[in-house]
Order: sequence, then C-alpha cells, then structure tokens
Amino acid sequence: MIKKQILKKLGVSSATLLLLLLIYLFPTKEIKTNKEITYIDENDLKEVYLLDNNNYLSQINIEIKEKEIDKSIKEKISSLINQNNLPKGFTSLFPKNTKINSLTVNDELCTIDFSKELLNVKEKDEEKLIEEIVYTITSEKEIKKVIIKVDGEDLTRLPHSRKLLPKILDRTYGINKDYDISDINNLTKTTIYFLAGEEEKYYVPVTKVTNNNEEKIVLIINELKSSPLYQSNLNSYLNNKAILKKYEIETESINLTFNDKIFDSIYDQSILEEVVYTIGKSIKENYDVKEVVFYVDDREITKF
Repeated sequence: MIKKQILKKLGVSSATLLLLLLIYLFPTKEIKTNKEITYIDENDLKEVYLLDNNNYLSQINIEIKEKEIDKSIKEKISSLINQNNLPKGFTSLFPKNTKINSLTVNDELCTIDFSKELLNVKEKDEEKLIEEIVYTITSEKEIKKVIIKVDGEDLTRLPHSRKLLPKILDRTYGINKDYDISDINNLTKTTIYFLAGEEEKYYVPVTKVTNNNEEKIVLIINELKSSPLYQSNLNSYLNNKAILKKYEIETESINLTFNDKIFDSIYDQSILEEVVYTIGKSIKENYDVKEVVFYVDDREITKF
C-alpha cells in the first residue's frame, strides 16, 4: 500500500515538473506571423461566367463590392476585362485593352458600350465572348436582356464570321452550345447544368440544340441520367435508374415526382445536393418559376 502511495506521489510530481517545463519552453507570448487571413463576406460574392481549362464557360463567384445594380455590373465586367480577382484555372475571353465606354440600366435591360478593342477577340472565341457577356450580366436577377454596342454602334454581327446577332440578347442565346440536329428548322434550346472540377466543384451550363420537341423537363432529366459522365469532365450524379413518374407545372413552381432510385441510398432517404442543384438550376434556367419541389411517391422530400 505504502509503495503504491509513493509511486502515486512520484507520478504526480513528475507530471507537475513536465507541465512546468512545457510552459517554460513554449511561452504564452503571442507568436507573430506574416500571413494575413482574408475574409470575404458572402453577400459580396457575385456570379460571373469564365472559361475553364476544358474550354467550358463556367458559373463562378467572385468578390464584387458595389451594391447598385449598374455599378455592380460594371465592376464585374471590369474584373473580367482586366483579369482581376479571378480564381486559379479560369480566364476571361475579353481582348486586352478593351474598355467600357458606358453602361446603362433601364428596367430589365442593360445597354453596354465597349471600345473597338472588343472586336480583337480571337475568331474561335467570338461566340463564347458574347455568351460570357450575356450570362454574366443577366446573372443579376434584375436584368433579363442585354444590348451590346461598340463605340456607340449596335453589335449586330460577330466580328470574324459575320454571323448575325440579335439586337437584344438574353439567355436564350445559349452557352457552351452542343448541337444534335438533323434539320435546321424547328430547333429547340435547353440549357442543362452539370458539375465539373475535382477538389473544388463548380457548375457548367450546356445548351443542347436539338430538333426534339419533348417537354424540356423530360429532356433535362434524360440528359442528366443518361450517363455518370456526360462528356469529358462534365458530371451528373443522377442515378440512371431514377424515373420521373410525373411533373406538374404551376404558376410559380414545378413539382417533380420520382421513384425511390433518386435517393442517395436505400438507407438514407435523402437526395444528393448535387442532384437537387443540377436539376433545380436546369429547370429554373428554362422555366420562369421560383421553386422546384421534389417528391418520391407523393411524399415531399426537398425543395430548390
């Protein structure tokens, strides 16, 4: 018993000495570092469209400080022109030395006038540059349409191919266009969002141009579940056994009813966030609705 008590006391004494030694060796004085941590307010993040390493225009958020709609758009476009504040691995298609002559917002229309340097865009990039401008500007919820001018004149043709452009552009112009047509008549455009990236995921919209006149909801679901890998570096997490049993288009919402194969697993009856977002974003891109509601066998599971 005494031996145990002695050993116990020795253990306590040793622990105390060890603690004092650690305090001595590692003082509580503040350690200085040259690294600065930058915090970004989520309210300052704004959507722009940039070219990724696989030549897809992708939806990316960058920090924008301006709050007024016209100033916010101007700051976004200026960041793209000057390649400022852009995340690694993404670039803008604006030619060097392009300037914004003027920018006005009237109701849901933004009119932007660029300097003549805009016309120096590479021929292979000319259509994607228009897509970049239109989608970046209309990512502001207040803006639905865009007029592009160059030194005061409406841009009515692409600079190199001389392909005609509508005077007033909107998101029906399409982005990352993928053509699957047999006839130039009766074309339909359906924009579908996929996921890309490895460590950092981001969304890539692809406009499918086809002669298919099915309801766009059906086209979206069929494309997203057609393969785990839609094209190189574009992913969909929708199980190819998921079946859209019915859909209801209402004034401000769309209700989708699936079989249970839309669940992440039979044990966890929830839908992957990636599935909810790719379907939800695709539907809102093609329909003027505020909400997409997901059901499984008439039981509401989640909303987007």
